[in-house]
Amino acid sequence: MHTLARFLVFGLALLLIASLGLALQPAKASMDRPTWSAGNFWVYNISSGSGPATVTGTFRMDVSGTETVTLNGTGFYPSYRVASDLKIPLGGGLTFEVFPVIWFSVDTLAVVKIQAVVPPILNLTTQTTVVIAGSPPQTIQWPLTAGATWSSSTVVWTSSMNATRTTWSHATLSTTFSVQSDATITVPAGTFSTTPLKELSANGTYTTNFWSAQVGNWVRVGSYNRTGQNSQNFNLTSYGYTGGPGFFGSIILGLPAWIWLILLVVIVVAIIGFFAVRRRKPPAVMMPPPMPPQEPPMGP
Repeated sequence: MHTLARFLVFGLALLLIASLGLALQPAKASMDRPTWSAGNFWVYNISSGSGPATVTGTFRMDVSGTETVTLNGTGFYPSYRVASDLKIPLGGGLTFEVFPVIWFSVDTLAVVKIQAVVPPILNLTTQTTVVIAGSPPQTIQWPLTAGATWSSSTVVWTSSMNATRTTWSHATLSTTFSVQSDATITVPAGTFSTTPLKELSANGTYTTNFWSAQVGNWVRVGSYNRTGQNSQNFNLTSYGYTGGPGFFGSIILGLPAWIWLILLVVIVVAIIGFFAVRRRKPPAVMMPPPMPPQEPPMGP
């Protein structure tokens, strides 16, 4: 085999060993904080209530970039800017749709601020701009390790502004966070290993966010009343996330690493085949040069 071909085969073998080693590592007992990037997205279906009163809809989140959010003129928080789309059919061909912008802390992925322009609903209200912010934002402690608990408080400020007036209100929100044992969750987007994070409010209601390293976000968000009865669910239907752990989740020169791996295999096979054909091809037979034409003998 040609030297270049042997070199590429050796490099491919090392790459495969490293990749398989990452894939065969045992699952971590804790989940690291996902890293988002522009272009990541997640789509959920929504189900709220039960029986005839059930409300359904869809919710989409798209990461558009990062920016710093200022709260109360003092706190500066590097955040992911996420454009979202909440769509709820009202029946009779009508749909309520709003496009909130949500800022998530880069350091903790906790919500820093929400801003939405709420359209009139069945002409019963006027267009209203709503801003919700927690000062300071609550804290999610990464990595998420089963059994870990902590408490976090924030003052939630809400402003509502329409054509006639602006109102302000605030309230203290205290939450106890607890990381549950890993759970396998099946949703429309597939089956995922998740790390559930329970968020218990002071009034006894709670929410469980099923975080997935593969998805880079929640696979499911379930809300529960004081008795533990499920009242609302967000279930993942599709997603685009390129920041997952391991070699196959990484990006090299704009392409996922697994695509480069396939390309490398194709190149190596082509090189090996080229030199194999050259080695099997018999050497060309050297033919003697043609004899020059002879002139007829001269007469006497």
